[in-house]
Amino acid sequence: MKNAYDAIVIGGGTTGTGVIRDLVLRGFTNSVLLERDDLGAGTSGGCHSALHGGSRYAVSDIQTARECLQENQVYRKIVPQVVDPTDAIWVAKTDEQLEFAKQWMHNADEIGLPYKIIPVEEAIECEPLLAKDIRFALRTIDTGFDPFRLCISQAYDAKIKGAQIRTHHEVIGALMEDNRVVGLRVLDKTENRIYEIYAKIVINAAGPWCSQITEMAGFAIPMKPNKGSTGIYSMRPTTTLIGILRTPADGDGLVSQGYQNTALLGTSSVDVDDPDDAEPGMDEIKIMEDSVAEIIPELREARMIRMCTGVRPLYTTGEETGRDISRGMYLLDHAKMEGVEGIITITGGKYATARLMAEEAVNLASEKLVGKVLPCTSDQELIYGATTKDEAEKDALEIHEKYHISRYAAHKFTARYGKFAKKILEQYPSQAYIIDDAVQMIGSEVCYAFVEEDVKNFKDLRRRTRIGMGQEQGTFSIYKAGAIAVEELGKTVAEAESYMLGYVQERWKGIYFAAQYGDQLPLSELMQTMYISMGSYDVLRAE
Repeated sequence: MKNAYDAIVIGGGTTGTGVIRDLVLRGFTNSVLLERDDLGAGTSGGCHSALHGGSRYAVSDIQTARECLQENQVYRKIVPQVVDPTDAIWVAKTDEQLEFAKQWMHNADEIGLPYKIIPVEEAIECEPLLAKDIRFALRTIDTGFDPFRLCISQAYDAKIKGAQIRTHHEVIGALMEDNRVVGLRVLDKTENRIYEIYAKIVINAAGPWCSQITEMAGFAIPMKPNKGSTGIYSMRPTTTLIGILRTPADGDGLVSQGYQNTALLGTSSVDVDDPDDAEPGMDEIKIMEDSVAEIIPELREARMIRMCTGVRPLYTTGEETGRDISRGMYLLDHAKMEGVEGIITITGGKYATARLMAEEAVNLASEKLVGKVLPCTSDQELIYGATTKDEAEKDALEIHEKYHISRYAAHKFTARYGKFAKKILEQYPSQAYIIDDAVQMIGSEVCYAFVEEDVKNFKDLRRRTRIGMGQEQGTFSIYKAGAIAVEELGKTVAEAESYMLGYVQERWKGIYFAAQYGDQLPLSELMQTMYISMGSYDVLRAE
């Protein structure tokens, strides 16, 4: 094959970006990642933002628990800046939950999952909004994390080492020779052109869309897409992740997000036919809120600013549905299974196990490429921007003193970018001021994202910087970003307008559902008033 890449990776979520990074670390630098939208725009961006440590599956799926435990520790080591080290408190309130806790601790001891039983009084002292009638509590290592920055960090770690990352490039067909996939037909959505690309192997990491990819090669795989709805609150009722000790069910816990001062309620489990047609379910949110309110009663008083949903890439050859399907990973060698060479699929799993999934996929890919499994180092080598907490705090102090940015904002900034934080401000010092108070985003990030991180619009910018993901949902910050795009990046007013409208319309998809609760209506009305009166735009539609 002329001009063939070593490998093409399909999918820019956590698994796909983990695969491209692992390929490069093993020497396959002539590789390319294709993503039809943006990094983290699919399942990964719609997750609960919980970096599982094994607790949720310690009883129901002990192998997945082992994998989550292992990978939780790996991520804390190789990319600490994206981990929000809140840890977790898991509680029991009923007799049934107390019995579950006994089995949980037995299994945790078996797999080495660290935990500490704490007095109920201590738990309530640490988390005053916990119900006063909880009967048991323990601390363990589940925590929150930033799913967008993890995808981005993995992708750009691969890019700076030689790989290509192509966002907004959609696979629309497979190029076949006999029973082998030799390449792909791709739509470049930015330039509106179709091109062909060839590779020695294609690694399908497209999540719930995996079967759509294999169907281009002539066969389907038994994917069962499963939707999980999440509610986002405008405050942090707790400082730690809170979970209920019971068999996984709707509304098991609350993830407290320190990096944007919000909390995520999750999550549900509903089978869907089309992963592109999944909306948050109001009934699902109600069930989950009622569940978590049993241990955090004042949760119902919190303002829910939006709802979102992600679609799990569940795989089964049986008749199971929903929560009965294992959350384990599946590596599919299609040469053995369907007799089609040149393509493998990695699917299933959890966000927390994505690096391990990538390792397994690249083990098989390297066997096919060079006849043996090359050593994997993705669990050892620090990732793009990795820095220790002490180093980040030192950099934050320097940024605070040099640019007169609050220490709080500077700390959030170094937590987002790690060792690249100071470089960003050195490159764009005139924008070194806060443009989003809720997430403490700095204007320099707009320039850096467009120039260095392949951002095409403000929806992409959101995933890089979290602009508008806090309490104001872009009502004020997006205007400031538009001004920077025009004044500093040379964008036209029409381009900036397009970015702003696209962003607000995307935000409205989640706000629309939360507005039905009522608490979010005043801010929604303010946003609409601003866009009508200041820009003559009426964009807040439920389309």
